[in-house]
Amino acid sequence: MPGPPLAIVAEALFVINLMLLPGLAFLALMVLWIKHRNHPDPLVRNHLRQTGWTCITGGTLLVSASVGIFVLGGFDNPWSWVIGVLYFTFVHSSLILLGVLGLARAMNGRNWRYPVFGPRENV
Repeated sequence: MPGPPLAIVAEALFVINLMLLPGLAFLALMVLWIKHRNHPDPLVRNHLRQTGWTCITGGTLLVSASVGIFVLGGFDNPWSWVIGVLYFTFVHSSLILLGVLGLARAMNGRNWRYPVFGPRENV
């Protein structure tokens, strides 16, 4: 598979993981990363690294912080629910928006770095 289509698939799997098939798309993305992490095209390596790392760190932060809100505030506290739902909605929708931007960058054949979550490139 040529470089740009593989980069597009990586970004598409990132968005699919957030919106349609969480877990399944993540596994597909990890398999793609394992098979193609040393791809000769730097664009493919960039998008695979960015999506894989952002899936892992963003998902970990999203779940752990959401659980932490309920552990600290309690499940019977209505404010825990307000803060938990607002936090989850804000972070999740931000990751979706950034994923769509990354997909557009991949479709245009340009590199991308996810703000906050994405690793810095050693270029």
